[in-house]
Amino acid sequence: MYGVGDALVFNASTGIFLPPLPLAGVALAFKSGGTRVPLTETRTPRTPRIIAMWFFSPFERPAWLRPAWLHRWINDLTPGVNGLAAQLAQRFRDCLRHEPLPTRPLVIVAAALAAGCVAGPAIPVGAVAAVWACWLAAAACVGGWAVFIRRHHPRPAAVVLIGAVLLAGAAWSRTRLELFDGDDIAWQLGPTPVPLGIRGTVVESPRKLLPPAGDDRRAAAIGPSSGCVVAVTAVRTGSRWRPAAGRASVIVAAEPRELPVGTRVRILGRGLRPAGPLNPDEADATARARAARCLSIVRVSAWGQVRVTAGPPWWSPTAAVDRLQTRAVAILDEQVSPTRAALAAALLLGQRNALPRATADEFVITGTIHVLAISGLHVGLLAAGLFTICRWACVSRRWAGVAVAVVTGGYMLLVGGGTPVVRATILVWVACGAVAAGRRPATVNSLALAALVILLWRPAEVLSSGAHLSFLSTGILVGVAHMLRRPPELDPIDRLIERSRPRWEKVARRAVGWTGAAAAASVAVWLATAPLVAHRFHMVSLVGLAVNVPVAALVPVAMACGFLCLLTAPFSATVAGVFAGGCDLALAAITTIVSLAADLPGGHAWVAGPPSWWVAGWYVSLAATLIWLRRDLLCRVATWATLAVVWSVVGIVGSWSSPHPAAPGLRVVMTAVGHGCGIVVRSPSGRCLLYDAGRLGAAAAAVRSLSAVLWSERITAIDTLMVSHADADHFNAVPDLLARFRVGEIVVPAAFLASPSVSAIAVLAAAADRGIPVRTASAGDAFAIDPLCRVRVLRPLPAADAEGQPAASDNDTSLVVAIEAAGRRVLFTGDLEGRSLGEFVAAGPGECDVLVAPHHGSRTSLPADIARVTVPAYVLASGRGGRGWPEVEAAYATAAGQTPATVLLTGGDGAVAVTLAAGGITAERFTEGRWRPLPARDQVVAERVVAGRVGQVNKAPATISTSWLTTYVANNSNTPLVNP
Repeated sequence: MYGVGDALVFNASTGIFLPPLPLAGVALAFKSGGTRVPLTETRTPRTPRIIAMWFFSPFERPAWLRPAWLHRWINDLTPGVNGLAAQLAQRFRDCLRHEPLPTRPLVIVAAALAAGCVAGPAIPVGAVAAVWACWLAAAACVGGWAVFIRRHHPRPAAVVLIGAVLLAGAAWSRTRLELFDGDDIAWQLGPTPVPLGIRGTVVESPRKLLPPAGDDRRAAAIGPSSGCVVAVTAVRTGSRWRPAAGRASVIVAAEPRELPVGTRVRILGRGLRPAGPLNPDEADATARARAARCLSIVRVSAWGQVRVTAGPPWWSPTAAVDRLQTRAVAILDEQVSPTRAALAAALLLGQRNALPRATADEFVITGTIHVLAISGLHVGLLAAGLFTICRWACVSRRWAGVAVAVVTGGYMLLVGGGTPVVRATILVWVACGAVAAGRRPATVNSLALAALVILLWRPAEVLSSGAHLSFLSTGILVGVAHMLRRPPELDPIDRLIERSRPRWEKVARRAVGWTGAAAAASVAVWLATAPLVAHRFHMVSLVGLAVNVPVAALVPVAMACGFLCLLTAPFSATVAGVFAGGCDLALAAITTIVSLAADLPGGHAWVAGPPSWWVAGWYVSLAATLIWLRRDLLCRVATWATLAVVWSVVGIVGSWSSPHPAAPGLRVVMTAVGHGCGIVVRSPSGRCLLYDAGRLGAAAAAVRSLSAVLWSERITAIDTLMVSHADADHFNAVPDLLARFRVGEIVVPAAFLASPSVSAIAVLAAAADRGIPVRTASAGDAFAIDPLCRVRVLRPLPAADAEGQPAASDNDTSLVVAIEAAGRRVLFTGDLEGRSLGEFVAAGPGECDVLVAPHHGSRTSLPADIARVTVPAYVLASGRGGRGWPEVEAAYATAAGQTPATVLLTGGDGAVAVTLAAGGITAERFTEGRWRPLPARDQVVAERVVAGRVGQVNKAPATISTSWLTTYVANNSNTPLVNP
């Protein structure tokens, strides 16, 4: 047997790993065949050995590989090293836990079920085959467990039973996520809306949908919207109705109306399926839809298209709960001030639909959003308050526990039964059962029971960040409470001193102790959850460490006053108003603290987030520390601080040793933002240029997409941000990006500074507030991103050259640039079209390897002409195309002659990335959750190199041809008319 630290020595002559030798000096021996012969009889104690390399062997090696001074140095150094290693090993063994871990069987079962839920979707076979295979294997394991139990072999029986749980979890998760009814209406829908008629039953009543952040004008123009969920029973095919199944999320472009759960409705609208992520690191709407088993979306223009065919049954408990919830929201709207009624509904009932987006964002960036999500804090406060009231009313502990269990169960149904509230309710029920039985509950086992219930109900929650944060925070709070629990004071003198203190001093000491405990718990939860929050949500909120303590102190006051307002409103509006006033004051204090913290400079930071391996290793290290270290060491802050510092160093070293690979040449990523533009350019040295940032419609969607692409490329700073022209769909995401990323400079055409657009003025104001320089560029300007990458400005013309020409539109002043690196050239054309584009083509822009199609690839972009003079290998178009897109695509592809171009449209297909290097060009498309390579262009590149056209500029002017445009019918309203 070989101990920890023994060395395996490789014999190069025989190719055999020999058993280790005790080191005294360096006592090594080799003999033919791998037999060891000791050189000395001296043996050292069983301590960690120094790993001996094979070339230290004094036998069968040349003399120059075994110098005498090296052996003397090793002989002198070895005793000291062995002694130091022995001391370190002994200290390490002293830190380890010697007593057995407490028995927590449900923890093992929950871990096995969670592992199965994770592994189930990853099984590389069809869903039906995987489900049947897992169920059969689980049944076989149960049979094996019965055999082992009968033969009195408990350990093998436990192993196969855990295997059965794991396999059952894999089968169950695969069933819930991938197997749906054959009559589900989602099977006849696609990503494009189609007319649809359905019948069904309302399972979630209408709720107001928030308008997109930062798009108030558009929200005012399109009006409010609301959404509900309907369980489909029939679908209309032609003029007939046929049975159907599934759930549909119904979105109505109107204010919500009263439609209780259980109401039967008939809906006429347009149906589609949610689309998957179009950009890396984006949220996956299809995964959320599968987890909720609601695969369809039905859009309705007005409530007139929703006809009620029957009301809910009078005996329906869900309808009763829904009515109660609607009535509670109405009471809060009446009693609490209008500015904070929505916040009260979110805090008490979990109804965040009517909460202003700006307020919600402040809670997010200050790390206090958990206050608005019904979780253990709310359920725990409700349970503690009710139990205290029952005890004051002289109710026995057992009946008080029953009352708490009933009320918390009803509250869970009232607020909707999310994962955090279900977890907290189960913990309260277990505690109430323990009180009734006269026993102390095992908190860790209770958490495992809650995890089992949630995974059996919603197996997809095993990958939910919200569930991870909920259970992690609860576990940390339990651990901190155990650490801060003071031992009983046995010294009579200390007890006498404590009793002799005045009451005010006792209260003050108790308040200080509670504040310190709350601060310690807040810091512990923040340290434990910060890596996951940074990795998943790309945010680090430092101000949350200070804000959570006062906010947590005000939440009980607001909840107590709010619940008393709801309880007294049916009997006395005056009394309810008094309690509503108290709730309003507490909420005002909370919003003031949160608003001040959100505006604090440096209070929060947007980050790319640590890599997945580091986050996983952090939580594995936390678990290993809890399992293996002594209990007294776990109660020391130095232990956890050391662990955090050590793992941070590991992350830093890992990032240095294996950084995100930089592109061998120039990398261009065109983000899929719908009708808009956002192109990320990464130079060979890793510097970033962003060309345009916006979309038609909600700017928040463009911000999310561009941020996701930048963070996926491990970019945290934008060195140059170029705005092509003053159309909002090219820059309305810039203000929010300035808040999330460090921006070196903003480059715009001169016409942008004179634009009367409110959005353009907001961009300039945001840049001025942050001290970001804004400079203009025109044809003839050039600057370097880095020594290996240069930007040349081709349009617009300088002011002197543009004099005498007719007034230009925003599109005519588009910033047209060519980026050159690694002997390659990329041409960005903005929204140039019509006469300006014709003049640009006639002037000879030169050939390029990648062309970004003008004006999103519209019909007015002269595709044949610009492709003929630029001869691109790839043409990228940002947008959704349109009816004329097939003709546009054909014109771009065939205009180059013998070397057809590859035309790529983002639209609903996904982001496109092109990497240009001296040796070739590669293209990728983001689809099905990852980058997938597109067919290689090696042959095309080789032909262009042989022809000598790489990097050359065509000086001959091109003629303006409008023949392609005149092939369309002039009276077609979808065809833009251009008169060059």
